Amino acid sequence: MSRVIVIASGKGGVGKTTIAANLGICLGQAERKTALVDLDLGLRNIDVTLGLETVVLNHLGDYFEERMPLEEVVTTDERYPGLALLAAPQNMDPADLKEEQLEKLVQELRASYDVILIDAPAGVGPVFTAAIKLADEGVVVTTPTVSAVRDADKVLHLMEAAGVQYRYVIVNMLRQKLMKNGIMMSPEDIREVLGTPLLGVIPEDETAVVCCNTGKPLVTARCMAGSALRRISQRVRGTALSLPPLTSRRRGLFHA
Repeated sequence: MSRVIVIASGKGGVGKTTIAANLGICLGQAERKTALVDLDLGLRNIDVTLGLETVVLNHLGDYFEERMPLEEVVTTDERYPGLALLAAPQNMDPADLKEEQLEKLVQELRASYDVILIDAPAGVGPVFTAAIKLADEGVVVTTPTVSAVRDADKVLHLMEAAGVQYRYVIVNMLRQKLMKNGIMMSPEDIREVLGTPLLGVIPEDETAVVCCNTGKPLVTARCMAGSALRRISQRVRGTALSLPPLTSRRRGLFHA
């Protein structure tokens, strides 16, 4: 049975799209036929993150407006076996998307893919609201700041109200030194505030910026953030991997 997973965030700039793209790569490589759906209508970015901006020919606007069938708006590339990208249109107003259009898309994808990852737009607008109504699982990305965690809490409550049965949190851009000094919230603090299981913790890593700007997958880089993302993908696939000590001050926090 296919799984529809919505990846969301309460605010922009928390790394949601980078996480969605890299999870899609890992799941596809693990022989889970994966569709990565960019629903950030008007602000397409996943193709750049994947280095596919010159490869994408068609987009979801062509499907929603019935100019093309689903198979013609799917972008594949030999660099990412098992992964199909459905790019967002750059000139579509999110207000123009009808819930029945999105429902039809998800139904068609369920028939062909094992996992459908939906990169929802940041915030709690109408596209996010329509997406979570179709989701089996929800992943909320936050950074360890009070404002981001507050927004994540709102997103999680909306997911629960929409009937999303399984909900998880990814803490991104954690700075261990600030956490150790009590300046930045720890993952344990965040888990207690949100009352939601953690899917993983990703440290702040300069490599993430380099990879994003060069279209290189972070999960292929030898860095702490890439390692954390690979472990998160294993948890998504159902592998029981323990989280690192969430309040530890030991050097090896992100290698557990």
